[in-house]
Amino acid sequence: MADIFDSLLSLEEDFYQEGYALGVKDGEQAGRIEGRAFGLEKGFEKFLELGRLQGRCSVWKARIPPQSTAPPATVGYAGKPNDIHITNSRVQKQTESLAVILTNPPFKNDEESVEEVDETLKRGRNKAKVLSNMLGEKDESGSMKVVVDDESIEDAGRGARGVGKI
Repeated sequence: MADIFDSLLSLEEDFYQEGYALGVKDGEQAGRIEGRAFGLEKGFEKFLELGRLQGRCSVWKARIPPQSTAPPATVGYAGKPNDIHITNSRVQKQTESLAVILTNPPFKNDEESVEEVDETLKRGRNKAKVLSNMLGEKDESGSMKVVVDDESIEDAGRGARGVGKI
């Protein structure tokens, strides 16, 4: 004959299993919500950076004079030459290359598209860094790197930090 207290002996284990099952169910629900929020946040950050690079590229492209006309000889403030126009052919080619890199990033949410956006972002950052150095613009840290227009890309990469060839 079965003891009437047998069910009490397994009471703790029964409640543990029931609580575990409810926790797994609630965790799956909360995980989906948190995962979607995290995905939106990271996607926004990546496309914000791509937009920033696209904006810099648009400014650089706007500084390239049309092929049919020579840039006007203008003088800026205090008699210094006005460096509005980009006349260095290497810089122009690098700018066009950056524009090609940034065209049509994928907007899908699959593994392949995410990797493609990451690769586009990596290549775009590197190309923008090269262009910034070639143009003598301030980089993200605020330091200024002055580069002469007819200097090669390899010479521009050596710079003050002694990085070596790019």
